Amino acid sequence: MKDSNSMEIQLSDLQIHSGSRIAIFVHWSKDDVVSKHDIDLINSLALEFDCILVVRNLNKIIGKLSTSKLNFHENVSFLHRANVGYDFGAYKAGLSVIRPLSASFSEILLMNNSVYKLKASLNSLMEKVRATNFDVTAITNSLEDQNHLQSYFLHLKKTVAANSEFWNWFENLNPSDSKRETVDHLEIPFAHKIESFGLTTGALWDFNHVLNFYFSPSASWLIAEYRVVESWIRGFAYLLKGEVFNPT
Repeated sequence: MKDSNSMEIQLSDLQIHSGSRIAIFVHWSKDDVVSKHDIDLINSLALEFDCILVVRNLNKIIGKLSTSKLNFHENVSFLHRANVGYDFGAYKAGLSVIRPLSASFSEILLMNNSVYKLKASLNSLMEKVRATNFDVTAITNSLEDQNHLQSYFLHLKKTVAANSEFWNWFENLNPSDSKRETVDHLEIPFAHKIESFGLTTGALWDFNHVLNFYFSPSASWLIAEYRVVESWIRGFAYLLKGEVFNPT
């Protein structure tokens, strides 16, 4: 495990070779603490990828922010940065580190820690993602505001890693600290921008599938287990009014 206590990390710190699978994992918490669940999720990713670059979006950067006492796999490295620009700001920071070796990657995953892992392994999920016909695959899309891929999980195949227009677009991004601006100007246009490069995009779970699941017995169990009944009622109220909402 490699740990950077600044904005800089060396390429030599990362275990990258020809054909490498790399995941850029964005971590954020209110108290800057990496939870046991985060550790389990990162280590599960480490079994699916050759290299994990954890970009920590920190609220306070004070003193030495070592993660050496935490139990991570050896292929996990850390980049610490100020919490600016939401996911896209952190994705940009991670991608800027690995761009010099872009020709080496067979796939890239951009993911944040808002995902809650229920199963012991991520292998089944990753098999499904890798088997899609899309160049960029999200777990879910949304019709809220406009049809768009949700940015908490974006899997990029080799066709994207080899596309210079993709790297140039990310390099020239101006991430915002406004959530609304981030959604409107980065998340929503993302799929359209990718498609303008001659690439394809899609989601494992289409909006309508997620909506159907929202009212299923399985979802009822999840809602009770994670105490999100209030959010479910709010979503149902949107639906009754004929308004589009985000069921994810």
